[in-house]
Amino acid sequence: MSMTRLMTAATIGAAGLLLTGCGSAAPGVAVQVGDEVLTVRDIDATTSHYCTAVGEQFESTVPMSFVRQYVVQLLTLRSQAEQLADDYGVTAGSTYQNDVAQRQGTARTLPEDVRADYIRLTSAPSYAQDVVDQIGKVVLDDQGVTDPTTEQVTQAGLDVFNQWPDANGIDVDPRYGLASVDGVLKPVDTNTSVAVGDTAKLGLSETPDPGFADTLPSTHRCG
Repeated sequence: MSMTRLMTAATIGAAGLLLTGCGSAAPGVAVQVGDEVLTVRDIDATTSHYCTAVGEQFESTVPMSFVRQYVVQLLTLRSQAEQLADDYGVTAGSTYQNDVAQRQGTARTLPEDVRADYIRLTSAPSYAQDVVDQIGKVVLDDQGVTDPTTEQVTQAGLDVFNQWPDANGIDVDPRYGLASVDGVLKPVDTNTSVAVGDTAKLGLSETPDPGFADTLPSTHRCG
């Protein structure tokens, strides 16, 4: 698995879902997603578990900061979807349940203490997409639309999903190098300092640099 592909999947999440309204979270808070707080401790622990679960699949060693960004993106996506599901009284259906079943099969080969986080992360896009479709059905039914197409259902759900951050807020601590770019939560340079040396500049690359990763302490790299 290449880290570039991993980060692309995290950035896209469920197709078309936007994560907007990024700002500065309170001290100790990694991300404030509406009413839910994702703490720095939770992000660090989940990142460590995810690295343990999939690090050997990477084609090369990557900085842990890239994995941490991935974790923040997926946990934010999942949190927003869970809160919207609660708001609309919907439950993810068979598409999500089938995806979880597959993840559980893979998780059986992993250390027991990382399985839950592995499933929570890897199933997040499927969960979000399923919730979007469930919400779309509710919205169209309320509008009196009968026999909608799959595209209509998804679009109706996306409209609700993409309007949610403006009303409820998603604030990300700048340390994670993530911000809203054209409505999508993407890696950006949020550092207040300026990288001067070649090694420092490699640390700010948009894609992981294996050579740079290899220079980092073991606790700061994955794979």
